Amino acid sequence: MIGLIRGIVIIFAILTVVYIALSQWSRWRERARLRDEYEAGTDLLRRTGTEDEYVARGMTDYSRSLRPKLFLFVYAIPGALATFLVWLAQYG
Repeated sequence: MIGLIRGIVIIFAILTVVYIALSQWSRWRERARLRDEYEAGTDLLRRTGTEDEYVARGMTDYSRSLRPKLFLFVYAIPGALATFLVWLAQYG
């Protein structure tokens, strides 16, 4: 029983590291995209203020979007797969 709990804690810790890495990498890419967009001047309607204000506004929009929330599947998919495999081993 202790081994099972230890395994779950280790897997949860690994998934947490993966989640943080994916989240930070995605935020970094979005910030770079916004800086490039500002420099290119493609979004003239929203281009008011400095580059930092533009990026901050874009990152706020990004935080409210669906994409960062999809990274929670890092926890859901392995959990569902493990649950299915346990069920399959017991009743399959």
